[in-house]
Amino acid sequence: MCFDEFHRLGLVQYSPGLMSLPLRACAPGESYRAAACRLAAGSAFRFGGTVARLDVVPSGGGVRRNARLFTVHVEGGRWPSQLWLPWRQALGEVAHLGIPELEPFLEGYLEGWIPDGWITLTPDGHH
Repeated sequence: MCFDEFHRLGLVQYSPGLMSLPLRACAPGESYRAAACRLAAGSAFRFGGTVARLDVVPSGGGVRRNARLFTVHVEGGRWPSQLWLPWRQALGEVAHLGIPELEPFLEGYLEGWIPDGWITLTPDGHH
């Protein structure tokens, strides 16, 4: 998840009319962090202190998959984002990703009550 200096969330368009968080699948043998760095290549950024682990089930069904949400703050340069929205507004644009825990995670991260480190997000709200 990419934030600008105003805490707006950066979204990208992967298909017409469908916005998403910037996503990158891991290459074989690649770590989640290395994939995040590859996604941000060419940008001036810093990683935030919090990473979320979660299982994602796309809306409409599909295969559950493991995911990691890295918090990234843009500090300049090019970024693969086409739209910057206040984070609460951005949630409506990415509901199709099937991450019900995203709202409390973003709120806690931006308000500072989620500590730095790895956190596991679960659908029942237990972290």
